[in-house]
Amino acid sequence: MKQNPFTSTSFATVWSKHFNGSNPTKSFDFVSGVNFLKRSFLPLYINVGKNLTKGIFYELNNSFNDFKGKTFLIYDVPDYFDVKELDTNSSSSLRLKKVFQYQGFLMDISSYENQDDYINAQFSSKNRREFRSNQRRLEQCFNIDYSFIHGEISQSEFDVVFNQFYKLLNKRFAGKQVNYHHLSSEKWNYYKELVYVMLQEKKASLLIINRDKTPIGVTLNFHSEDILFEAITVFDPDYYKFSVGKTSIIKLLEWCFENNYIMSDFSKGDFDYKHKWSNLVYDFNYHILYDSKSIRSILTANFVEGFYKTKLYLRRKKVNELYRKFKFVLQGKPKESFDNTVIKFEKLDGFEVASTDCVTVDYNLDSNSFLQQYVYTFAFANPEAINNINVYKSSENTKEFVISGSKKAQRITFS
Repeated sequence: MKQNPFTSTSFATVWSKHFNGSNPTKSFDFVSGVNFLKRSFLPLYINVGKNLTKGIFYELNNSFNDFKGKTFLIYDVPDYFDVKELDTNSSSSLRLKKVFQYQGFLMDISSYENQDDYINAQFSSKNRREFRSNQRRLEQCFNIDYSFIHGEISQSEFDVVFNQFYKLLNKRFAGKQVNYHHLSSEKWNYYKELVYVMLQEKKASLLIINRDKTPIGVTLNFHSEDILFEAITVFDPDYYKFSVGKTSIIKLLEWCFENNYIMSDFSKGDFDYKHKWSNLVYDFNYHILYDSKSIRSILTANFVEGFYKTKLYLRRKKVNELYRKFKFVLQGKPKESFDNTVIKFEKLDGFEVASTDCVTVDYNLDSNSFLQQYVYTFAFANPEAINNINVYKSSENTKEFVISGSKKAQRITFS
């Protein structure tokens, strides 16, 4: 790989500023393509970026032995990168341990003519009709536009987009009631600086689905010369019926074909949509390089190997999911001003607001935001411009609402 964004100077500089106090990193002659920093409490060197990359590529040079007495940990090496194995016939004492950690998923599009060709190969005609219908309904109900930022952008424009990106992620994971580590102030400040810098260099991009110029779906990507790495993606869960996430993937595919990319990599993380859209599953391994003639190096390598095998075991037992839920609870959940549990849906025939005892409700207000998902679901089922849809509240029952379009209406009663 000629242009790995995760070993670029910009990536290393920003990462080191936020997680290494801008201290110098170290390169070694026996390995190229990756720099290291030393762990303070272990005789261990780890790659710059640690596990915040989406894939590290490196090359070994048997002509040098500056690894002597040392141990090196390289996070996240995808097996499809085809990192060259150690030369077993060499007299070098350098050895490698591979520790599997995650499965990765990608779309290898190198043998397809266009996005339709790829989608036809992956999905049934019924699925394809559903994709087109959902996108058409989204555009029919809302004022939608799509943008792909891959190059220069002003700081002020970027701040608006990235702040909305944060809000969408926060809303998404609050709904799931799990902690999302990228939203910590430390990591988010890092991403905010990193992405702005790498956008200018065309080593990062943002795919944005806008409604009335406000993002409702954002995907952060990083770029090598011909591989797109999808790093973080989110859409407003209130629009879930419209399958905004699927539309995002289709738009990314379109861009990849238009720009002669050969792969779109979903990276690690086991989700249903990745299984459905990917045509290649690969392994993420951690690589431990050590000196087989050094007792200290061997012991350190064995300790690191055992540590990450234990982490993998706990992850397979879903301990990490329990931990994320526990962290979410510890953060404290804001109290809801309204218990929005639906107990009844009812279709209404011939609804006329003039003949009922009700008042208009502005569901765009923060205090009424719990209504938005029901309004958008109604719009999906009865497609028309969202401006034609109104919400009313009963004067007699404050937990009873009517969603009314130009032709149909529905009453919702909450507990």
